[in-house]
Amino acid sequence: MDERFEYSVSDSMTIPLRGQLLRLKLLSGAPSVKAVAAGVRVRLRTPDGRERVIRILDHAITGGNVTRQRLDRTRELDIVVPNDDAAIDGESIGIGWRISGPVSD
Repeated sequence: MDERFEYSVSDSMTIPLRGQLLRLKLLSGAPSVKAVAAGVRVRLRTPDGRERVIRILDHAITGGNVTRQRLDRTRELDIVVPNDDAAIDGESIGIGWRISGPVSD
């Protein structure tokens, strides 16, 4: 099964002492829960094409645990990334940025 995916950032907010919460909307692919799990490295891309590799720190569990059924039904995912990964060239992650992956080592 091809694990490639692309999400668009639909919201971004700071969680004090934890990191940056990103609400993602699936654009393409059908990633497994493992492909978007904590510790997985993904590619972050700005609307103007700048990129960097970041890692998923954790899932935000405000809507419950992440399951295959939930990913298929909502096509949305909330993740937390470390503060150090929450910007490119000093610009904070914003709406319309893209997350794709997985990035292999």
